[in-house]
Amino acid sequence: MGGGYGGGWGEGEGVTIHHIHGINIAYFTSKGRVYTLFRTPVHLTELSRNKGSIMFDRITQTLEREFFEYLLDLEVKKAVRYLYFFSLMILQKDTVQKDLDREEEDTLLKRLAILVREEIRGTDIIGRIGHDKFFIVLDQADFQASFKVGERIKDRVEHYGFRVDGQTVTLTASIGVACFPTHASDLVALIQKAEGALNLAREGGGGRVCLPE
Repeated sequence: MGGGYGGGWGEGEGVTIHHIHGINIAYFTSKGRVYTLFRTPVHLTELSRNKGSIMFDRITQTLEREFFEYLLDLEVKKAVRYLYFFSLMILQKDTVQKDLDREEEDTLLKRLAILVREEIRGTDIIGRIGHDKFFIVLDQADFQASFKVGERIKDRVEHYGFRVDGQTVTLTASIGVACFPTHASDLVALIQKAEGALNLAREGGGGRVCLPE
C-alpha cells in the first residue's frame, strides 16, 4: 500500500495511491473534499472479463465483494482522517411472487442494480455482497440524506415493472442504512448496524427503509 505525496497540491491537500488486483486507486483531497480515481492497465471492459483480476460482478456489473470491502475499509480510514460523514446502505430484494429460474433471477438482479445506480451519485460506490444483497457507500452523506436516498430507491423499485420472460414482475426491496460516525465509529460496528437496520426492514414486512434502533 503506497503512501501519500503532496507535490503540486495546496496546503492540506495530497494524493494517496493504493493497489489491488493490478489496479491503481488514487484518492486526493481538495478544499476539504475527498475524491477517488481509478487507473487501470487495461480498459475496464477488458478488466471485467479477466478472470485473473476480477473487479466487477459478471451479472450486475457492480463491484465484486473483495474489491468493495477494500474500498469500504478505505472509506472509513478517509472519514476518520478528514472528519466527514458517510453512510453504508444495505439493500436486499424481498421475495418475488413468481418462481424464477437462475437466468430469470439474474435478469431481475441486473435490472435492480441498474435502477439503484440511477438513483445514486457517481461518487457513491455499489457492490454485490451476496446473491441478492447490495452494499452502497453514500459519499459524505449523513443519515438524514441517506434515508431520503433509500426512500427514493425503495419507491423506484416498487413502482417499476420488471420484465422477466415476457411477463411483468413486481418487486420490493428492504433497505438498512447506518451512518459513520453517527451510528458506529469502526468498520465492523458500521456493518453490524446497517445489517441490523436491514433486518428491521425485512421483519417489518419488507419494502421499507430503516435506520438502526
